Amino acid sequence: MNLSIVIPCYNEGNKLVNNIITVKKYLDSLGEISYEIIGVNDGSTDNTDVLMKLTTIENVKFIGYTKNRGKGYAVKYGIENAVGDWIIFMDADISTDISAIKTVLDSRNTADIIIGSRRHKETILVKKQPFSRKFIGNACKVITHILTGMKIKDTQCGFKAFKKECIKKIIEKQMVERFAFDVEYLYIASINKMKIIEIPIRWENDEDSRVSPIRSSVKFFCDLFKITGKKKYYKF
Repeated sequence: MNLSIVIPCYNEGNKLVNNIITVKKYLDSLGEISYEIIGVNDGSTDNTDVLMKLTTIENVKFIGYTKNRGKGYAVKYGIENAVGDWIIFMDADISTDISAIKTVLDSRNTADIIIGSRRHKETILVKKQPFSRKFIGNACKVITHILTGMKIKDTQCGFKAFKKECIKKIIEKQMVERFAFDVEYLYIASINKMKIIEIPIRWENDEDSRVSPIRSSVKFFCDLFKITGKKKYYKF
């Protein structure tokens, strides 16, 4: 099968190349699988762009743009350039252990969308989030459930896999460019009766995260209200 891995990157210069090599080595270890890794530079202001231009790795391509648009836009941009039968997006910090890729491959005949879940009963949390982030995450989960009606336990984990024909339709409807884009994808999928399953993962909190939990939560809720008001628009 053909697999595309989309990795959105914003100021990831210090660990970008090593992490992408780690993903590549893991994919190579899986044996007979055709794959591409797409690193998307989301208008980084550090040395990310320079590293992408100077680094040549087999089966890896780097794309991007100069103005920061947000993770949701970066993921969409990567998906538009992806050709795999299944398309996975994952965070550049590899907070979700790359063994989740094998779980996707093993489960691909059972669903249209496969998402990592930090709340799955079999998930291993190597390093948990601090209390403040966990509290905000729980609040986001409850409000998301109320507004969308979805019963997904973890909409925000940065590891999700889609059948190509499903995600290509979803991004045609995408409006959100920042943090709530995950919910938008899943909301569009649920409205159109796509099958979504959650899988256990091994997850480690990235203490180097530059995301402000307060600012991102405010933006998240603004986008969430916008998303839930577009049910008719999201139908294919």
